[in-house]
Amino acid sequence: MTAATWWAYEARRCGRQAVVLPVLAALLAYVAYAAGPGAGMLLGRTLLSCALPAATALACAAVVVREPSPELHLSLPTPYPLTVARRLSWPATVTAAVAPALVTLLNLTGGHSVDTGTVLLELAGLTVLLSGAAVWATARSGSAAPATGLVVAAVLAKLLLIDHVLPDGTGRALPELVVGALLTARALKALEPGARLGRGSDAYGTDGGSDG
Repeated sequence: MTAATWWAYEARRCGRQAVVLPVLAALLAYVAYAAGPGAGMLLGRTLLSCALPAATALACAAVVVREPSPELHLSLPTPYPLTVARRLSWPATVTAAVAPALVTLLNLTGGHSVDTGTVLLELAGLTVLLSGAAVWATARSGSAAPATGLVVAAVLAKLLLIDHVLPDGTGRALPELVVGALLTARALKALEPGARLGRGSDAYGTDGGSDG
């Protein structure tokens, strides 16, 4: 298997959502932010700050839960957590490419200039935090549903509470990066052989109590 074939296989294992969700979120944020002043501007700022991080987090959760037979990986030389981490690099890479393109496009054509460094830092912090939380919730439960609820709750908490208490920028982004990275590490640790992922069943819905 050539490197190109192998990476193409990995991309297929991640699913289209690894690319589609971040790209669609970026397009939505661009359209809303460039729409104009007034109430539309408030919506634009909200989507600019939250849409791409939330979409990336949901894409990461989908990548973790997509593997239907993780037990097969136990016979492979590559540890399963490393395989998951490698596949998570796909939505992360797409987002890392889309975010600068979004900000650049807004400054060139959106009609409302944005501070490139500040916006990218805020996007990075929230993306890593939400993605880490989503991956952790999915690894612990074996389902993307808790991750979805957690992402929605975190976004609402940001918009309704945190934005009114803590300032934007480096002061918030750096702790988000650290917490998100720690959550991701804990999630990958939970995927190691022998880890208890679910409650009463394994992480992928099979009956943990039936061994034949």
